[in-house]
Amino acid sequence: MKKIVIPITLILALLGMFFLTSSLQQSTTYFYGITESKEQSVSFQNPVVVTDIKVIEGQIVEKGTVLLTAKRGELGIEQDKFNSQLDALNARQYEAKAKLNSEIKVLKVQRKAEVDQVGVQIQQLQTKNQLNKKLFESITGSAPVSTSGADPAQQQLNALRIKRKSIYRSFQAKIESLQAQLKASKQPVFVQKEQIKKRLNEVNRQAEELTIRADFAGRIGSVNTKPGEKIPAFQSILTVHGLYPKTAKGYILETVANDVHIGQTLWVSSSSGHKTKVIKGEVESLGNRIVEYPDRLKKNQAIKSWGREVNIRLPANNTLLLGEKVQISFSLPSDKGLTFFRKLKEQGFVNPLINQNAKVD
Repeated sequence: MKKIVIPITLILALLGMFFLTSSLQQSTTYFYGITESKEQSVSFQNPVVVTDIKVIEGQIVEKGTVLLTAKRGELGIEQDKFNSQLDALNARQYEAKAKLNSEIKVLKVQRKAEVDQVGVQIQQLQTKNQLNKKLFESITGSAPVSTSGADPAQQQLNALRIKRKSIYRSFQAKIESLQAQLKASKQPVFVQKEQIKKRLNEVNRQAEELTIRADFAGRIGSVNTKPGEKIPAFQSILTVHGLYPKTAKGYILETVANDVHIGQTLWVSSSSGHKTKVIKGEVESLGNRIVEYPDRLKKNQAIKSWGREVNIRLPANNTLLLGEKVQISFSLPSDKGLTFFRKLKEQGFVNPLINQNAKVD
């Protein structure tokens, strides 16, 4: 019996020294972290009423899928107000335009009538003069010769032509004045309409934002409300999570010195032991300050721990769970000594350094 006890005692002493030495050294071969993914939390900056929810918890959605629709009462009131103002301005503009165009049309008709009337007088006078000339020639056998310096008939014709031109110019001046008013009347209304349109476009934009779509392909998380409920500002209505973890956020104790750099390859595996694959990750960023350890990663919840954050980018479609605690190793775990540690595990010891039967994902 003593022959068996002595070797066991020696092994336990060696193991104790190994773990004690590991706990005192200022470097480590691994550390722990938590997987993270994209998350879309739906909320609004103003109180809303949810009109419809298009998804259910656990549902997989594509990017752009409509998640829910909501409404804000004041937006509808503002839309109606601005649309009414635009209608009133359009009606006023149309009425003014129609009135001026009608006056211009009347003036053109009057101008044509008075100009044509003088034109008839000119035509009648020309016809009368030609008849008189023919009659004079038939009696005397020669064309009439004016004894005075001016032909009275020609003077009368010239006077009628001047009158016709004066009538045309008078009406044209009135028409151009009305056309200028028509053009000028558009400007103030146009400015008012543009201002109202900008405000209406902003209200319409806010109304469109009440239809929420998925920012990325993912799975619906929690749905915290039902259609018809009034939701206060900034209260989460539902969440969307990525289909797989995008990153793992690890924490290295501030007392441990390790040469971690961006682009470095690290190996990530589940700390629960239910997975057998080791995933190859890459350091994406490093924290520039020391932060407190998450409670989930503390060995003793009563003791505060501090460390540096390390963000590790994970490959697409990996098999880790969202929010899972993972072990992050600086080197790929090997099979050396697995048999020895497996026997220790069977005896109640847990191997803290490697994930047994590890395979690379």
